Amino acid sequence: MLRDRDQRPQADDPSGRGGEALRPASPAHSARLHARLLVSGRLWNPVFLRQLVSLYAATDRLDAALRAFRAHHLSPANLRTYVVLISRLARPQPALAFSLFSRELLSSSRRALRPNPHVISAVLAACAGLPLVHGRQVHACASKIASLADVFVYTGLVHAYATGGDISSSTRVFDEMPLRNVASWNALLVGYTRSGMYLVALRVFRELASVRHNVQLDQVTMSSALSACAGARAENFGRQVHACIVKVGLDMSALCVTNALLEMYTKCDCSQQALALFDAADCRDVFTWNIVILGCIHENRVEKACRMFRSMVRGAVLPDDVSFATVLQATACLAAWALGASLHACVVKAGFVGSQVVARSLVSMYSKSGRLDDARRVFEVAEGHLSIMSWTAMITAFQQHGQGGQAINLFETLLKKGIMPDHITFVSVLSSCSHSGLVELGRKYFSLMTKVYKLTPRSEHYCCMVDMFGRAGHLGEAKQFIDEMPVKPDASVLGALLAACLNCGDLELGKEVAENLFEIEPGKAGNYVLLANIYALHGRLEEAKEVRRWMVSQEVRKEKGCSLVNMENGTVPNASGLSIRQGKVKIT
Repeated sequence: MLRDRDQRPQADDPSGRGGEALRPASPAHSARLHARLLVSGRLWNPVFLRQLVSLYAATDRLDAALRAFRAHHLSPANLRTYVVLISRLARPQPALAFSLFSRELLSSSRRALRPNPHVISAVLAACAGLPLVHGRQVHACASKIASLADVFVYTGLVHAYATGGDISSSTRVFDEMPLRNVASWNALLVGYTRSGMYLVALRVFRELASVRHNVQLDQVTMSSALSACAGARAENFGRQVHACIVKVGLDMSALCVTNALLEMYTKCDCSQQALALFDAADCRDVFTWNIVILGCIHENRVEKACRMFRSMVRGAVLPDDVSFATVLQATACLAAWALGASLHACVVKAGFVGSQVVARSLVSMYSKSGRLDDARRVFEVAEGHLSIMSWTAMITAFQQHGQGGQAINLFETLLKKGIMPDHITFVSVLSSCSHSGLVELGRKYFSLMTKVYKLTPRSEHYCCMVDMFGRAGHLGEAKQFIDEMPVKPDASVLGALLAACLNCGDLELGKEVAENLFEIEPGKAGNYVLLANIYALHGRLEEAKEVRRWMVSQEVRKEKGCSLVNMENGTVPNASGLSIRQGKVKIT
């Protein structure tokens, strides 16, 4: 019911602090109040209209709030309604929130409605999800109505600039602030971490943790610092942050802190500490499980990754698209097509068919399991909403199955659609040109990458080009290409040149390249084997035996090859508790 007229809130003041909002018990209560106001004729009262809009927004009925807002005229002094609407729209619809701010508050027709610091703080949350130019416009407005001592406004600016990628402007605003709270430091710390400036982020954390700032560290601070440690692979610093968490008495049951600790230990290759922390965690969500499963894959423990995924499902934790994509990576490493097909069915049932990461993992899984047709079908079904990663996965699948022509055709289709290829895409395409003997096309794509798309070549690209020249018998061009490289060739490039020497039968150049490789990576058996084969190719068997004896004296052993056999009429058990029988999957 409505309040009595003598108890209703007074008209709002421009600061947005006047009056107590009506609080309904449910969204349906808001609709009933709306009807009551219409029947009683009080809806034209700006106080009640403002309260109604606030109620709709507070119960997340944003459409109804906007309809009520646009259907009636509010008093120019009612800024609180704008603050509520902009705040509620900031995350789900940032463009609409900024439009409400710019059209209603900055237009010449509403000059009497002047924005205040509360409105600026609300719209800055929306600017974090918009292009940087929006944040700059709000900054210009904030400089006129808010002093540098307003911590909330300028903390929002630090966050908006950092989220937009302008970390220099974010730092400049932070340095200009005379007063800072923990949220201000967190905004800067998160900005450096997301920008990949992990060492700078750790320096900021070290300064924040010093006694002279006297700022109480919170969960966001610790989580951001741990994320920076994970990105920088700074294990020792991460352990210090862990000790700091215990020292300041933060709740270790907080999921954000637990997940950040797990990610830090996992990326720093501290699997024992990560598993111990995981086992001791009282509460786990899907992100916790994803981190541990991905850590198992990085350590090549793919069977354990499958086992962890099964435990997650049995523990009533619903997997998300990242969970499916991760376990599909493990399935691809096992080349377990039947298990992957079963997971594909679960993906369809869970509604993650449209996920880009899942589509990429499905293409990779089917490709590595020898099911190129299935990979192509997954790609064709999801083509309308694929990312460059999925296109690259399909191009790589064609290349790995020896269908270089198909890979190149798909790459040309990608270019026609205006999709921007990345470094990995060009590695797959150049490798396809190499294995297909398409030297001229390989030169064209390398020039396209460097001159049109302005991508700096990496070691993998140089390696593909040298391998392409060597397979085509152009050893002189391969040597010239290496001499003209702007960077010093690494072991992979020299290894490709050594293989080219074997293919072209050039003993002298092969000996020179092999000596360099023995210094760079003395423990790699493949280099000794290639040099021995070059000697044998020229009939110099004693020198070939001498190279192999030298290899044994250096305690360098060539790993034995192995094959993975899928037995149709038998059961192939594995440590994950999954059994494959005649192409069917049984979860035990």
